Amino acid sequence: MKVYPKVPRYDHPVVPPEFFEAEDLTIVEKFDGSGFRFTLYDDRYVSAYPEQVIDAADGDGSLVFGTRRAIRGNHRDSLEDIDGALHRAVRCLRDGIATERLRNLHNEYDCPLVIYAENLVYSTLDYGYTERALPALVGFDVLPYANIETMTPSDNPYEETFEGFLETETAWEVFDQIRRADALTESSFVPTTVLDRPDSTFDPETYSFPASSLAADVQVEGVVVRSDERARRVKLVRETFKELNREQFGQRPEDAESGAEYVVATYCTPARIRKQVRKLVVEEGREFGLHLNDDLHENVVEDIWAENWPELMDLDVSFTPAEMYPLVAKRCITELRKMETNAELNDTDPTEIWQHLS
Repeated sequence: MKVYPKVPRYDHPVVPPEFFEAEDLTIVEKFDGSGFRFTLYDDRYVSAYPEQVIDAADGDGSLVFGTRRAIRGNHRDSLEDIDGALHRAVRCLRDGIATERLRNLHNEYDCPLVIYAENLVYSTLDYGYTERALPALVGFDVLPYANIETMTPSDNPYEETFEGFLETETAWEVFDQIRRADALTESSFVPTTVLDRPDSTFDPETYSFPASSLAADVQVEGVVVRSDERARRVKLVRETFKELNREQFGQRPEDAESGAEYVVATYCTPARIRKQVRKLVVEEGREFGLHLNDDLHENVVEDIWAENWPELMDLDVSFTPAEMYPLVAKRCITELRKMETNAELNDTDPTEIWQHLS
């Protein structure tokens, strides 16, 4: 399955100014979740699939799925073998996708299809995951396997266009065909929300971001502007979301204003925090909860020193070690909240969230 192309910002050098003059612009909501893709393994087209898909499939009719970068399994796998952050998405494949309709579409295109979707898990925006029923997967693009061969990788990932992807209207028709309308909301598959189809030149500098279609009290992360005529997707992300994202995931090292901030931004990763959470819960038998942060943040700081002290000693920036603790504590409590919310959302153990995706 092809990795979804990078979507550049509206002001990126690869985006030609005339893009916003296209007559077929469609503005869709950009959801804040996690990248997901799936394909139906169809014995009739075995030569079309890459080896990774064939290996992951469990016979004809398997829905093979993956995250943005890797193939993760198929919908017949036991949930015990699947990362906890993907459980709701896999339940959606089992209960929300009409596989026979997808197989029929293979006949129409004379090849399998790759369906790209957003896995709605708590990342930065909380759409009210624990307060309301929300769909599991939101489809936003479709690519026939026959068109993958026409794509050539570029040295600059942002230069890759969306040539070969189904046109917007056709993709939405596919989504409507393969989704099971009788699925429970929490295991359902829905198309991405179309917000507007401007009938004049679109000005990204003056665009006003609306409320999310998932929650009226939450402003969208951003939008994606699509043009089939120009074979491009371009994103606009609101500034407030960028600030919230930095708060959730930590700032980038290049944005650090002190030595301690630089060290925490570089070495206090979500994977490191989750590793220490599992040690406390799985190895020491502690009960999961936000209270873990009393010891968690200190353990994370100790782990940074234990594993990275040679690099820390050679850093070109000076820092006061004591200043790391409050910064790490803030990062840890944020990660604990995300683990807690996504565990409830996926009906799984918090220590199983993102365990295999790091």
